[in-house]
Amino acid sequence: MEREKPLEDIVVLDLTRVLAGPYCAMILANLGAKLIKVERPKTGDDSRSFGPYKNGQSAYFVSLNRGKKSIAIDLKKPEGKQIIKELAKVSDVVLENFRPGTTRKLGLSYDVLSKINPRIIYAAVSGFGHSGPYSERPAYDMIAQALGGIMSITGQPGGEPTRVGSSIGDIIAGMFGAIGIISAIYERVFTGKGQMVDVAMLDGQVAVLENAIARYAINGEVPGPIGSRHPSITPFGGFKTKDSWVIIACGNQVIWERFCKVVNREDLLEVEEFKTNEKRTENYEKIKPILDEIVIQKTTEKWLKIFESGSVPASAINTVDKLFNDPQVKARKMIIQAEQPGMGKIYVAGNPIKLSTLTEEVVTDPAPNIGEHTNEILQSFLNYDNTKINELKKQKVIF
Repeated sequence: MEREKPLEDIVVLDLTRVLAGPYCAMILANLGAKLIKVERPKTGDDSRSFGPYKNGQSAYFVSLNRGKKSIAIDLKKPEGKQIIKELAKVSDVVLENFRPGTTRKLGLSYDVLSKINPRIIYAAVSGFGHSGPYSERPAYDMIAQALGGIMSITGQPGGEPTRVGSSIGDIIAGMFGAIGIISAIYERVFTGKGQMVDVAMLDGQVAVLENAIARYAINGEVPGPIGSRHPSITPFGGFKTKDSWVIIACGNQVIWERFCKVVNREDLLEVEEFKTNEKRTENYEKIKPILDEIVIQKTTEKWLKIFESGSVPASAINTVDKLFNDPQVKARKMIIQAEQPGMGKIYVAGNPIKLSTLTEEVVTDPAPNIGEHTNEILQSFLNYDNTKINELKKQKVIF
């Protein structure tokens, strides 16, 4: 059987809004899943009110919700809840990012929906998860970054607390949510049963702390912000050039030796304090001024050519505008053009998951208007006729 995308037969009932949930749903959509996006009547997803705007539409919303179909339902009404239950019965996944306890109050929790559809995979992405003392607290990306420790190791030494420039609290939770959902889909092949996937933004931040946890656990050292340099590898960080900055990453001893050769400082290989990576890191304050003096002598462009010729990993620091013309970014189709009604052509991020079987790499269908597909969804998934749909609209259950 020929398949265009790996998740093309998966239906996701998406109750999420803003970023973590919609980002998770976007990953699934890029892999072929059919997304039914449930929105509040009139206002819709909160991110519709986030800029930047073009012709009155939010580019933020469009960038996360391409290819999804929108149905507007009033979940406070019993008839609205009933529609969700009926859609859950014919869906593979229910995805929500409400504060824990909300769907229980609505009567749409995992316990309820799993009785209606034992095969349902119920994925909940929240700030703190569905267990533990913080479970029902409200959370946003910056709170997750702060509480999860990422903010404590970001920025310059002695500087103000610094948020990571991208909303990684939300985005990492969305990624782990997609991994959990796909894992549950795979397990269902063998068990025939669904399950609950519980992903917390806080958990995601702790999970990506990398060696910060190891350093504290082994040495009792409380990591702090150290700018661009790596805490355990030297040299590995940003260095000022004659005209800007260059990132140099000597990730092992062989690369360090190559570096010394291409900068014509092979004498550094004989310095006892710099003999090994461990010693270079211990003596960072001694080696840093020496490296600074070397790198400041040439422009970034000149250094990049030298480092490339010597197989030393290095990079300029691209600003976002430069990504649009970066040959590698273009080759990997990581910034693509999409058409959005009312906005015309816009640029969005491409799909970072490259599969040899994918005939189309990313969803380029437009993001929906609020409730744009209400009739279509109810007719195709639930076989509602026009009389029933019009009655529900008259009662202001659907829009």
